[in-house]
Amino acid sequence: MKAENFHSEFGKRLRAVRKEKGLSQTAVCKVLKLPTSVLSGYETGQRNPTITRLKILADFYGVTTDWLIGRDRYMYHKSDLIIQEPRTNYFLNDLLDASEEDLQKLQQLWEIINE
Repeated sequence: MKAENFHSEFGKRLRAVRKEKGLSQTAVCKVLKLPTSVLSGYETGQRNPTITRLKILADFYGVTTDWLIGRDRYMYHKSDLIIQEPRTNYFLNDLLDASEEDLQKLQQLWEIINE
């Protein structure tokens, strides 16, 4: 993903989850002790959060950092995750987009492994 696409996607997702929660930028900034210009900059793709701040935002909204930065296509709330191991979650995300043919091949392989 190109850097400009990354920042744009992060900003869109950050804004979407804030609106989903029914929060204003002012309210979020008050709780997180951020200047409104910082959050606005994130949401418009003009600013980049530090890793620490990314984790704080994900925890605040109850989503994963991977979803916020565009690595996961589906919004998982942390409480929804059954499998906490990241590699397995990436694999499961890929499965959601697999073709029927690929799923059949994978099932055959799995049956061989379990024999």
